[in-house]
Amino acid sequence: MKLLKFLFLALFIISCSNDDAPVNNPDNESLLKEINPDLFYSDFVPNSDGMKFTLEYDSNQRLAKKNGGFLPVPASTGYVRVYTKDVYTSFVYSNNTVTIEDFSTSSDFEVGKNTKLISLNSSNQIIAKEIPNTSSTYLAKKQIFTYSENKLVKITTTYPNVPYDASDPNDYVRSYAENFYYDANGNLTKTEYLELHNGVSKGEKIIRTFEDYDSATNPFKKLQLLEECFYRSLSKNNYRKYTETKYYDDALSYESSRTWVFSYESNGQIKIK
Repeated sequence: MKLLKFLFLALFIISCSNDDAPVNNPDNESLLKEINPDLFYSDFVPNSDGMKFTLEYDSNQRLAKKNGGFLPVPASTGYVRVYTKDVYTSFVYSNNTVTIEDFSTSSDFEVGKNTKLISLNSSNQIIAKEIPNTSSTYLAKKQIFTYSENKLVKITTTYPNVPYDASDPNDYVRSYAENFYYDANGNLTKTEYLELHNGVSKGEKIIRTFEDYDSATNPFKKLQLLEECFYRSLSKNNYRKYTETKYYDDALSYESSRTWVFSYESNGQIKIK
């Protein structure tokens, strides 16, 4: 009888330990704790506020908080955003869903929550994203993520609450589709973002190209939930050139390009701070 009690107690302890154990990290990758935002943005006001994102994780090695963010600035400044350390983003998990929201730690200003509701599959890949709109339910977005051979190949964006009159020849259902293309090494080379009217390409088109990849391991692969890291998280290696070209009704309206010169550790891996 004592032996049976001992075995039961041992099994109970093992079971509890497994429930509290961190998520397995098969690649034995270290978790990024600090990132230089210059890896993602070039349109922010330079300042001396110690520009960086610091990342915090929960006991299951899931991203829980990003410290540091940006505030919009008037277009007359020539920039789009200004960095502040007084903004943070939280990631709250419940089963296979994640709620992402922004907050301010300053008494001088508030920020919109920019709420996003994420659904994950068993491989922790995003399969759906809902983006509510506080000013109009008609502008609430829903995105569906489609994968093939474990690679993201398409994001479809719809506005479920928009009214539509099929009898009106000038009315249509507006949606967006972004298609993703990769090279033989598993690196993202291009995306095509299309505005669709009743499923037909019309209006805005954005071509994003990703070039000049290094051979270093991608340290951002586990950070797909971090909006700044999303495109970088999709590849095996690290792109060093990004070009964005916008068209409207097939006419070129905007083009910009950005290059990076990365530093590398002695083991060939990229320095990300």
